[in-house]
Amino acid sequence: MNTIQQLKEELEKWKEQCEEAEKRKSNTLLDKLEADDQQKEKQQILDQLLQKSTEIQDTLSEKQTLYQSEIQDLKNKNEELRKNVEKLDYKMTECRKTFDKARNDLQVDNKLPQKNINFTEKASGPGNLSSISYTCQILIHHPYILQERQALLTFEKEEVAQGIIRNGRHNVDLNNVYEEVRACKVQPGRVMTFEVNMTISNTKVNVGNLPMNLPEETLKDKLELTFYKSNKGGSEITAVDSDRSKNTACITYKENGVAQRVLKTPQHLVKVHGSMYEIMISPLIEIQLKKLQIFSGICQRTVLLEEIRNQAETEEDIKDLVEIHFQKPSNGGGEVENIAFSPKKQFVYFEEDKA
Repeated sequence: MNTIQQLKEELEKWKEQCEEAEKRKSNTLLDKLEADDQQKEKQQILDQLLQKSTEIQDTLSEKQTLYQSEIQDLKNKNEELRKNVEKLDYKMTECRKTFDKARNDLQVDNKLPQKNINFTEKASGPGNLSSISYTCQILIHHPYILQERQALLTFEKEEVAQGIIRNGRHNVDLNNVYEEVRACKVQPGRVMTFEVNMTISNTKVNVGNLPMNLPEETLKDKLELTFYKSNKGGSEITAVDSDRSKNTACITYKENGVAQRVLKTPQHLVKVHGSMYEIMISPLIEIQLKKLQIFSGICQRTVLLEEIRNQAETEEDIKDLVEIHFQKPSNGGGEVENIAFSPKKQFVYFEEDKA
């Protein structure tokens, strides 16, 4: 009996141990399931982080590409601005050269051009002689820079040129190679025109190289006494005006034509207080600048063609092909009066339109 009871008790213990083992197994399975759920959740979070990291990397790559493109655009614009600055510097240098040349031309003592003259009538007396006057009009053009692969066309009719400009782009057959060229207005820049009036007095002469140590009144009296004499070609003097800063004087005669007689001898010896002085006689020339105008030229009959990229044809061939294209009325063209094509940069000049 005791043995059976012990076995029952031992069986109960084993049952309890089995139940505890089952409980532990169930708890372990639950823990495992919970751990698996946590692992899946963490894996999802990790996947999301990896996806975000990839998206961020792609965004950074796109932004980097965009920034590089913007940097390259800025570099290109900077290079274009630098070239424009160089062009403006060049234009400014050319303008300075043109201005300096014009100023020097005005300051040079140019000789009057020879004129053929004929006898017309007999003068009644020396009083009819007048001062010699010469007037010339000067037009200064600023050169226009025709850039590489550009062409200029001047048409006989203004409406043809304006129509081609309005159409903008044109397909031109350059020996079976069609190119799209752009038609633009021409901006030739500013033009200067002025009139120079030069008068050689018939009653006044300049006296130079005067003695500096004489008082002004003494000098005037001496000049009047000297150049009044008939043996020097002189006559009655109405005024003697001196300029001590330039060491010169101006003698004014009463009668016309006396100045020409005195000028026949450009050098004269004058004795003052026992000393001899050599003085110089020269004509009195008055120069006046009149009708100065600065204006911008307008080219109504001229068209600028850009983007001519054909490199195979010669300069003359391209000029002929372009002229043929724009002479056809079917292309909106008309009769071409003048054409210029530049395979490389060169200067051209415009004249006032007389059409």
